[in-house]
Amino acid sequence: MSTTPNRSAANTPSIIGGDVQLKGNLVTTGEVQFDGRMEGDLHCGSLTIGESAEVTGSVVAETVIIHGKLKGTIRARRVRLERTAKVVGDVWHEIISIEAGAHIEGTFMHVDNPLESATGRPGSKPATVGVSVETAPGVTGTTTPARATTPAS
Repeated sequence: MSTTPNRSAANTPSIIGGDVQLKGNLVTTGEVQFDGRMEGDLHCGSLTIGESAEVTGSVVAETVIIHGKLKGTIRARRVRLERTAKVVGDVWHEIISIEAGAHIEGTFMHVDNPLESATGRPGSKPATVGVSVETAPGVTGTTTPARATTPAS
Protein backbone atom coordinates (compact mmCIF):
# COMPACT_ATOMS: atom_id res chain seq x y z
CA MET A 1 0.00 0.00 0.00
CA SER A 2 1.42 3.38 -1.00
CA THR A 3 1.78 6.20 1.55
CA THR A 4 1.98 8.80 -1.24
CA PRO A 5 -1.16 10.97 -1.03
CA ASN A 6 -3.46 11.28 -4.04
CA ARG A 7 -3.16 14.90 -5.30
CA SER A 8 -6.81 15.08 -6.50
CA ALA A 9 -8.01 14.17 -3.00
CA ALA A 10 -6.30 17.30 -1.65
CA ASN A 11 -9.21 19.42 -2.94
CA THR A 12 -11.71 17.70 -0.63
CA PRO A 13 -11.36 18.32 3.14
CA SER A 14 -11.20 15.19 5.28
CA ILE A 15 -13.40 15.32 8.37
CA ILE A 16 -12.69 12.79 11.10
CA GLY A 17 -15.51 12.68 13.62
CA GLY A 18 -15.46 12.70 17.40
CA ASP A 19 -16.33 9.01 17.65
CA VAL A 20 -13.16 7.97 15.78
CA GLN A 21 -10.18 6.53 17.66
CA LEU A 22 -7.10 6.25 15.48
CA LYS A 23 -3.75 4.57 16.17
CA GLY A 24 -1.26 5.17 13.40
CA ASN A 25 -0.14 7.94 11.09
CA LEU A 26 -2.28 10.10 8.83
CA VAL A 27 -0.70 11.55 5.65
CA THR A 28 -2.39 13.80 3.08
CA THR A 29 -1.58 16.93 1.11
CA GLY A 30 -5.08 18.21 1.81
CA GLU A 31 -7.06 19.75 4.61
CA VAL A 32 -8.00 17.73 7.72
CA GLN A 33 -10.56 18.53 10.43
CA PHE A 34 -9.84 16.11 13.30
CA ASP A 35 -12.35 15.76 16.15
CA GLY A 36 -11.55 12.29 17.51
CA ARG A 37 -8.73 10.68 19.50
CA MET A 38 -5.42 9.80 17.93
CA GLU A 39 -2.08 8.26 18.81
CA GLY A 40 0.21 8.86 15.86
CA ASP A 41 1.61 11.51 13.57
CA LEU A 42 -0.33 13.84 11.27
CA HIS A 43 1.28 15.19 8.09
CA CYS A 44 -1.08 17.29 5.99
CA GLY A 45 -1.53 20.55 4.13
CA SER A 46 -3.81 22.12 6.72
CA LEU A 47 -4.99 20.76 10.08
CA THR A 48 -7.71 21.83 12.48
CA ILE A 49 -7.88 19.96 15.78
CA GLY A 50 -11.41 20.33 17.14
CA GLU A 51 -12.33 21.28 20.69
CA SER A 52 -13.19 17.70 21.71
CA ALA A 53 -10.14 16.18 19.99
CA GLU A 54 -7.15 14.61 21.75
CA VAL A 55 -4.00 13.98 19.72
CA THR A 56 -0.74 12.42 20.93
CA GLY A 57 1.94 12.63 18.25
CA SER A 58 3.75 15.03 15.98
CA VAL A 59 2.07 17.38 13.51
CA VAL A 60 3.60 18.71 10.29
CA ALA A 61 1.48 21.06 8.16
CA GLU A 62 1.44 24.42 6.39
CA THR A 63 -1.31 25.63 8.76
CA VAL A 64 -2.34 24.25 12.17
CA ILE A 65 -5.33 25.49 14.18
CA ILE A 66 -5.84 23.92 17.60
CA HIS A 67 -9.02 24.09 19.65
CA GLY A 68 -8.49 20.81 21.55
CA LYS A 69 -5.63 18.87 23.15
CA LEU A 70 -2.29 18.05 21.56
CA LYS A 71 0.66 16.32 23.21
CA GLY A 72 3.56 16.36 20.77
CA THR A 73 5.59 18.44 18.37
CA ILE A 74 4.11 20.95 15.93
CA ARG A 75 6.05 22.02 12.82
CA ALA A 76 4.03 24.48 10.73
CA ARG A 77 4.38 27.73 8.86
CA ARG A 78 1.27 29.14 10.57
CA VAL A 79 0.09 28.03 14.02
CA ARG A 80 -3.06 29.32 15.71
CA LEU A 81 -3.86 28.27 19.28
CA GLU A 82 -7.46 29.04 20.21
CA ARG A 83 -8.66 29.80 23.77
CA THR A 84 -9.64 26.15 24.37
CA ALA A 85 -6.28 24.75 23.16
CA LYS A 86 -4.15 22.66 25.50
CA VAL A 87 -0.72 22.00 24.00
CA VAL A 88 2.13 20.11 25.64
CA GLY A 89 5.17 20.00 23.38
CA ASP A 90 7.48 21.89 21.09
CA VAL A 91 6.21 24.35 18.47
CA TRP A 92 8.37 25.15 15.43
CA HIS A 93 6.69 28.00 13.56
CA GLU A 94 7.09 30.85 11.13
CA ILE A 95 3.96 32.70 12.30
CA ILE A 96 2.10 32.04 15.56
CA SER A 97 -1.09 33.36 17.11
CA ILE A 98 -2.16 32.54 20.67
CA GLU A 99 -5.65 33.44 21.85
CA ALA A 100 -6.34 34.45 25.46
CA GLY A 101 -7.03 31.34 27.56
CA ALA A 102 -4.86 28.89 25.60
CA HIS A 103 -2.75 26.59 27.80
CA ILE A 104 0.78 25.90 26.57
CA GLU A 105 3.64 23.88 28.07
CA GLY A 106 6.70 23.46 25.89
CA THR A 107 9.21 25.24 23.73
CA PHE A 108 8.77 27.67 20.85
CA MET A 109 11.20 28.10 17.98
CA HIS A 110 10.74 30.69 15.27
CA VAL A 111 12.32 29.38 12.07
CA ASP A 112 12.14 30.54 8.47
CA ASN A 113 11.07 27.12 7.23
CA PRO A 114 9.66 24.95 10.03
CA LEU A 115 8.78 22.19 7.57
CA GLU A 116 12.46 21.40 6.98
CA SER A 117 14.42 18.94 9.11
CA ALA A 118 13.51 18.57 12.78
CA THR A 119 16.84 19.99 13.92
CA GLY A 120 15.95 23.57 12.92
CA ARG A 121 18.76 26.07 12.53
CA PRO A 122 22.20 24.93 13.69
CA GLY A 123 23.05 26.44 17.05
CA SER A 124 19.47 27.56 17.70
CA LYS A 125 17.98 26.79 21.06
CA PRO A 126 14.23 27.01 21.62
CA ALA A 127 12.87 28.97 24.58
CA THR A 128 11.05 26.98 27.24
CA VAL A 129 7.60 28.37 27.91
CA GLY A 130 4.94 27.16 30.33
CA VAL A 131 2.03 29.59 30.39
CA SER A 132 -1.67 30.15 30.49
CA VAL A 133 -2.23 33.03 28.11
CA GLU A 134 -4.59 35.87 28.97
CA THR A 135 -5.16 39.41 27.82
CA ALA A 136 -8.52 40.42 29.29
CA PRO A 137 -8.53 42.78 32.30
CA GLY A 138 -9.22 41.08 35.64
CA VAL A 139 -8.11 37.63 34.47
CA THR A 140 -5.08 36.14 36.19
CA GLY A 141 -2.27 34.56 34.23
CA THR A 142 0.73 35.46 32.13
CA THR A 143 1.06 36.72 28.60
CA THR A 144 4.23 35.43 26.93
CA PRO A 145 5.48 36.43 23.48
CA ALA A 146 5.86 33.58 21.01
CA ARG A 147 9.56 34.37 20.59
CA ALA A 148 10.39 34.23 24.30
CA THR A 149 14.09 33.99 25.11
CA THR A 150 13.79 33.11 28.79
CA PRO A 151 11.48 30.84 30.75
CA ALA A 152 8.11 32.40 31.56
CA SER A 153 7.41 33.13 35.20
